[in-house]
Amino acid sequence: MVSAFVGVPAIAAFDIFHWHVSRHVPLPLAIFGLALFTAGWVVIALALRANAFAVTVVRAQPERMHVVVDTGPYCVVRHPMYAGNPMVTLGLSLWLGSYVAALCAIFPLALLMLRIVLEERLLRRQLPGYSDYVKRVRYRLVPGLW
Repeated sequence: MVSAFVGVPAIAAFDIFHWHVSRHVPLPLAIFGLALFTAGWVVIALALRANAFAVTVVRAQPERMHVVVDTGPYCVVRHPMYAGNPMVTLGLSLWLGSYVAALCAIFPLALLMLRIVLEERLLRRQLPGYSDYVKRVRYRLVPGLW
């Protein structure tokens, strides 16, 4: 996540103030970027509100009576908090006016996808009911896609 929340804005700053690779981003695209950025944070907030077990280091939490959450955004995709991250990163890049940063947002997305695959292996092994949840909610990040 450091690559997303620190790296991408840093690349945008270098692009805009030093490299000058990106052409001027049209105002409608910058406004779209701001809307995407905001929507991403709303998705993340809804996910955190629905899931009291969301933590930065994934682990089963039997001491807290950890159960599968399948309400709110979790009935649409299995990782709604993560689904908001690419929206935030890409939206911020466009809002700041850097096509280079928007392109570089692919790197944290790839890392996030790897994390999801590894996280789901752990959850299937350690969290009762997670395998059934995977059958009910088919998509990880984007409905109809992945």
